[in-house]
Amino acid sequence: MTTSVPSDPNDRQKLKTMLSEMTHCLHRADKEREQMKEICDVAHGESGIQKKIINKLARTMYKQTYADLQAENEDFEYLYEALVLGKEVGTGE
Repeated sequence: MTTSVPSDPNDRQKLKTMLSEMTHCLHRADKEREQMKEICDVAHGESGIQKKIINKLARTMYKQTYADLQAENEDFEYLYEALVLGKEVGTGE
């Protein structure tokens, strides 16, 4: 694949401006991630809840995927019990 630089100086400048805007977005995202880490650290310190659970709770709240997560966990439990523990299970339906 050949990559070419735009020949028009105005197009090059537009592209450079867009790249600059993207780097600003990335910088803001880095700052937000750091703030989320700090909040998680405080929540962990005050509650004793594992950080990975705090993060999972926040992601689930944000994405509103609690029902999906429940169904996934039920499927996981069913399969684990049947395959790993060798428990007799129904058809799962």
